[in-house]
Amino acid sequence: MAWGIPGKLSFTPKLVLPYNSGYVIVGVDGELQKISQDGEYVGPPTKPFPTPIRDAVIIGDTLVATWLDQELMLARMAALDLTKEFTTGVDRGDLRVRRTIDKSIHPNGNKWSHVLDAEPISLSANSASFSFVLWKKGVYNLSVNSIENWRSSEPSWKKLLKIPRAMETIASTCDDKKFEIWSKGGGLIRYDVKSGAILHKDTISLDGYLNKVFMHNENYLLLFNNSSIVLYEDSEVVLNAKLSGPITHADWCNEHGGWYVAGWREILFISKDTQRRIPLEEIAVFVEAKTGLYLCNDGKWDIIESDDSN
Repeated sequence: MAWGIPGKLSFTPKLVLPYNSGYVIVGVDGELQKISQDGEYVGPPTKPFPTPIRDAVIIGDTLVATWLDQELMLARMAALDLTKEFTTGVDRGDLRVRRTIDKSIHPNGNKWSHVLDAEPISLSANSASFSFVLWKKGVYNLSVNSIENWRSSEPSWKKLLKIPRAMETIASTCDDKKFEIWSKGGGLIRYDVKSGAILHKDTISLDGYLNKVFMHNENYLLLFNNSSIVLYEDSEVVLNAKLSGPITHADWCNEHGGWYVAGWREILFISKDTQRRIPLEEIAVFVEAKTGLYLCNDGKWDIIESDDSN
């Protein structure tokens, strides 16, 4: 790596998004912070909108995110230009007095922004578009410029009808060919990402409820509510394992054919043949397979030592 370990963050991180000019860090309270390719923080942390960010993805030099305030029952979806500096928006109190759509407040500095009339459940993207689910509304795919490409009704699975909450969307995965929705009870539906045509629909036999899904090509890491994980490759389960707690991020390593996992006070490497664990004092929220860089919830960065990695 061409630069050293970044300094400590001034806020609690939730999500780290690599992009072509560095990284964007999302905080638990809606903070945004850029890091340059040299490992330096770019400007101070800012909050373009005074609510937590539910999901965020990057397409080229555009950040697309959803903001959700459950108390005020409001949600936004907006795009921010990553070639420009983030700017701070209004205070949360201003949202209470601007409730009609025509007077709605939007994230500051946006390229475009929409008021959402339902809760955004999941957001994922490829190199040209992004897809998401709105609670009891449907499935949508939009271009980076917010032009709707297609929409579909919310998926359902006959085998899950009698299981409470089993059809709730818990994750979506996307690449340049397919967009997938995963439900809590193991429902999987795969769309052609360009046309919205349904390519595949199935239910996976699971021991527990799904919580998160990570995907790289045909390699999947499935996390369950009891902190168990499954490696799912080419439509087959190749490994079951029990972790010490939930995981927040996973990154596929092509070189070693497995997943680097940011877990509950641990960094893990997991493949169908190898499992390695690095204990931590804090909860990891991000790990990058290529560089070994990781971030913990106390805002401190570090790098996996070469002796501990594969």
